[in-house]
Amino acid sequence: MAEVPSARLNKEEVRYRQHEKCMTCNYFYYPNSCEKVEGNVSQEAVCTKWEMQKKKEPMDGSSYMDEFKKANPQ
Repeated sequence: MAEVPSARLNKEEVRYRQHEKCMTCNYFYYPNSCEKVEGNVSQEAVCTKWEMQKKKEPMDGSSYMDEFKKANPQ
């Protein structure tokens, strides 16, 4: 699980609202956490810090093995 930074902004500072979707933001952590905003956030909401998730590149077999080795050092 990713570590969430402690210096986060409150919902008023980031104009948290319910018109776009946090779940498509680069800073969103499923199911209801945010790297930038403190407290629980709705997947259906959005704020001024919203940033489109970066598209992940497809991985080939050797890339999967490299990731596995990083996660499971011997």
